[in-house]
Amino acid sequence: MPQRDSEFPLLVRPLDRRAFLRYAAAASSGAAAIWSVGCGSSSSKGGTTSTSAPSLTPVPSANSSAITPELLTQEFVANQDNRFAVGLITADRKLVQDASVHLRFFTLAADGSTGTLRGEGDAQLVALSVPGAHAHDKSQQADADADNVAFYLANAPFDVAGKWGVEITATPTAGGAPATIQAPFDVRDKPQSPGLGDVPPASRNDTTTTNPDPSTLCSREPPCPLHDKVIADVLGKGRPLVVQFSTPAFCVSRFCGPVLEVLLQQVPTYQDRVDFVHIEVWQDFQLQKYRPAVTEWNLPGEPYTFFMDRSGKVVGKLEAIFSEEELTGALDNLVKL
Repeated sequence: MPQRDSEFPLLVRPLDRRAFLRYAAAASSGAAAIWSVGCGSSSSKGGTTSTSAPSLTPVPSANSSAITPELLTQEFVANQDNRFAVGLITADRKLVQDASVHLRFFTLAADGSTGTLRGEGDAQLVALSVPGAHAHDKSQQADADADNVAFYLANAPFDVAGKWGVEITATPTAGGAPATIQAPFDVRDKPQSPGLGDVPPASRNDTTTTNPDPSTLCSREPPCPLHDKVIADVLGKGRPLVVQFSTPAFCVSRFCGPVLEVLLQQVPTYQDRVDFVHIEVWQDFQLQKYRPAVTEWNLPGEPYTFFMDRSGKVVGKLEAIFSEEELTGALDNLVKL
């Protein structure tokens, strides 16, 4: 790994959602930063430092039987702010809320085994309490009594598209050996799902009016009330729109239930100014058949929540889990546009 010399100043304080690796970029007067916010490394000769990257396969370290870090977000776009979310999972599939998480980012060379350390920093713990967070989860790994949801979040403005890798190290706050994984991921030139400034597909989703069986519209029990509007009928029609894709009963990440409940808590406050639509991910879970809107919006995973302004353009996206603070911030911004 590169040496931690004075030309590669490292961030050691926690990151918030709007700041990532904000340390001094220029090592000396006249020196050009690789990244305007300092996400880069320099050699003593002013170039980047190439090093043997970690194995960059999602295999936990030998001591990670107690805690395994997992990358929760999947869609990253160059030169945009990217939410980089990490979950800490115990052997019995519970979420850990008492650890520190350190991230080291690499751009990978063509051989996939060497790379350049571009920056590192700490992810911020985000914890929220959602009564009945997993009450609708039918998976074998569900912990229906767990109301607390926790994840670790950083904001990552990756400067170039291509192959990247992250080394995630989680250290229990109460003491104990750290757990580490190395995982590759892609940074895209353009988003896979509808991006900021795009007008998403005007999907014609079924509703309680066109579908007489509410249980097939929503795997929540009872079904949530956000199935009375067709996206095509409200998108870009003068009111902001929030669309959430989630499947409370069959979610692989187990975050669909919590994010839907957090959204439902806020609907009464904003429904006089904002339209809300929930799309159940599965048309048929047993046959693994997605609802048409899921494929039309080209989602990389679920849950996913989109915020469209009055003209129908995407002005915000929250992939995977999010906090109540993130949601209300996005909604407050939406109603001001």
